[in-house]
Amino acid sequence: MLKLHSYGKINLFLDIEGRLQNGYHLIRSVIQSVDIYDEVVLNSLDENKIIIECSDISIPVNEKNTCYKAALLLKEALCINSGIHIYINKRIPAEAGLAGGSGNAAAVIKGLNVMWKLNLSEEEMCSFGMQIGSDIPFCLTGGTCLTEGIGDKVTELNDFSWNDILIIKPEFSMSTAFVYKNLEPQNYNLYKNNRILEYISLNDYENAGLSVENTLEKVVEKFHPEINGIKKLMLDNGAISSVMTGSGSAIFALFKDTVSLNKAYQIAVKIYPDTFMTKTVADGTKFIN
Repeated sequence: MLKLHSYGKINLFLDIEGRLQNGYHLIRSVIQSVDIYDEVVLNSLDENKIIIECSDISIPVNEKNTCYKAALLLKEALCINSGIHIYINKRIPAEAGLAGGSGNAAAVIKGLNVMWKLNLSEEEMCSFGMQIGSDIPFCLTGGTCLTEGIGDKVTELNDFSWNDILIIKPEFSMSTAFVYKNLEPQNYNLYKNNRILEYISLNDYENAGLSVENTLEKVVEKFHPEINGIKKLMLDNGAISSVMTGSGSAIFALFKDTVSLNKAYQIAVKIYPDTFMTKTVADGTKFIN
């Protein structure tokens, strides 16, 4: 048996640089792992099949599940005749822009690489991951990274260390495909002059925290303008900045101290039950003894 934690992520910065002829968008994003995690448990099976179980009954446990896709991809590509049982204890909300499903798949790839003695390099694991989802290479790397291209180019950055983060997942969810389908060209390259990379390179956390931006907000707020109310709630209660993560629907905010964070949490959780206090971490996935 192997047990891993797959950590969620927030996009400190996300800009769209263009769109390829095949429909994929070119992104430029600073992504950060945070201390909200799912638990992924791998057990060998005598039978040559893949079985998925999940604590959240709303998550599919068939071939649509990212863990299933990851295990099947490795089995078929590398001619593996072993079976695997995968249990997912979900804590990260789905369709929230927090990479819950991508992190789970990354954990499966990382775990099966050990369990099946595949000896895959990180680059090879990322290559398999890209065939399932564009956030998986980041989830395999973790920490603070610049992600470019279609998500396939991941560059590790200085750690962005922040202890007081609030994440609110509203009642509605967002499909990544829907958001990108409704992204208009006038929203490309909105933040070319953003200096967040410079601030992170200097370990200037405060100015980096003040530089958070996400162009995909422009899409989501058209359909769910309440995200602006959530941002205002956090800013009015001590946050120095607040922005949507990924393609939504979760919104995060950075606070300077735990007192302000706790105060905002107490107000927010009464309105939005899926509210989390968290901090940055340096891992995307991690083996647990």
